[in-house]
Amino acid sequence: MFLKSRALAAALAAAGVLTTSASGGAVPAGARAKPKPAAKPRAKTELPTRIIAIAINGEDVAADPAPRVVNGRLLVPIVRIYGALGIAVSRDGDDITAAAPRKTIKLHLGSDQALIDGQPVRMDGPAVEIDGATYVPLRFVADSLGAAVSYDAKAARVEVISSLVGRTPSLTQNVDGGRMQIIGTVTAVDLNSMPESITVTRSGSVRSIAINSDAKIVLQDTVARTTTNATLGDVHAGDAVSVFVTKDGKVDQLVDRYASRTGMVAAVSPSALVLRDGHVVTPDAGTEITLNGTAASIGDAQVGDTLVVRSNPDTGEKRQIIIARAMPATPQPAAGAAAITAFSVDVTGALRAGDKFNVTLKGTPGGKASFDIGSYVEGVPLREDAPGDYRAQYVIPPNVNFGQVAVYGHLEVNGTQAPRVEAPALIAVSTTPPTITDFAPPAGQTVNNTTPSIFATFSSPTNVGINPSTVTINVNGLDVTASAYRTGGFITYSPTVPLGDGTVNVRVAVSDAAGNRAERAWSFTIRSH
Repeated sequence: MFLKSRALAAALAAAGVLTTSASGGAVPAGARAKPKPAAKPRAKTELPTRIIAIAINGEDVAADPAPRVVNGRLLVPIVRIYGALGIAVSRDGDDITAAAPRKTIKLHLGSDQALIDGQPVRMDGPAVEIDGATYVPLRFVADSLGAAVSYDAKAARVEVISSLVGRTPSLTQNVDGGRMQIIGTVTAVDLNSMPESITVTRSGSVRSIAINSDAKIVLQDTVARTTTNATLGDVHAGDAVSVFVTKDGKVDQLVDRYASRTGMVAAVSPSALVLRDGHVVTPDAGTEITLNGTAASIGDAQVGDTLVVRSNPDTGEKRQIIIARAMPATPQPAAGAAAITAFSVDVTGALRAGDKFNVTLKGTPGGKASFDIGSYVEGVPLREDAPGDYRAQYVIPPNVNFGQVAVYGHLEVNGTQAPRVEAPALIAVSTTPPTITDFAPPAGQTVNNTTPSIFATFSSPTNVGINPSTVTINVNGLDVTASAYRTGGFITYSPTVPLGDGTVNVRVAVSDAAGNRAERAWSFTIRSH
């Protein structure tokens, strides 16, 4: 339930809440702490990693998302850099297009091939998505813009100098089949107009768009990697949006994208708070903060509260911070008033696609009952099986992920709402397998050490966590897990017997707490002579 004191102090220092001493043990700027094998199992020491700053043409830009070092290579958030230069960026699935003056740049997530004005350019590594942001190797910024780029590891700072500065990005772009794409940030959603409509802004341009009833609306959480069909009521102000309009002016699809982060509060200050995973949450000027549905400030949070942060994946702007806190039992209401006397869910452990759980609400009979799962699933109806006894069974659909969120019960009788009640158990859902990210030695590399340190790091897209007992490592067809050191975040193995020259094949497998499994295999070469 508690962060280690050193990691907590470092996280608070990053938020400007505390300062750290010289003995804080920070990782060198730009470096990433790599696990080392231990002769005897011991507690893992958490070391803070400095946030790498970005400066564009001499001006600092928000480092959220910040550059990262992955597999020894510096990756930078390309949309943030292009946006700071006024270069319009659009996205369609895994395809990303940047429209710079007299230049068009196209990327595809997972590929190291880019197109600049239709000409293929190979990057030092593939474009990847991390916590909802698109990252590319720093060198590609220079290649795509003709910019001067540098990275000062000691100062933890990336500098980009570019004479290629875009004009004010247009809200609209032409796409295939004569369709038009409207790109921007949602600033308003009007569910009372006929037809319903949204307002989209981009770099000072504003446009209201009528959404016809047959338009397909898709909701994408870029962090949890979920894509679900939705209604316009699920679209929030502050989200990134792409609206596709046919040549006759009708909206045929609206894609709403947001980035969510869920966690439990470990420390609080008047201006920032720290989650149990060490992530620091600092609200922006326009962030809407609620505590159990009521307007609040960040200083109202308490250790142990559950937090959901909803932000724009393109701009990084945080528009919503939803704080949930278990409340004491509601006192008995006056006679005749609507009341919920009991509310529960039969959940044990994390859930995956196809799992089921039952919801039970007891209260005033003859009413209309429903439940919400955090802010992800709202208004699910409960059936009254007997007077005052409301029940439902919920099946976890595919492509849904969220970690440790509260379930709320609602009851309305004769137009009167009973006070909302929170179930004692939190729900964590993971339908997306874990990701195995950093590993070493890198695939295809040649090393001269016959007893190299072999490791891999991994994570779950939500906070359900990895089950360390499921982590295995296989080297050249042999299961060496018993000789490895493993945690919920990494596994490392150092051979006690030289492997000898030649190809070394490695396979790592992990499962999250919900039972989703992932594997990654790679090879490297030993050449000691």
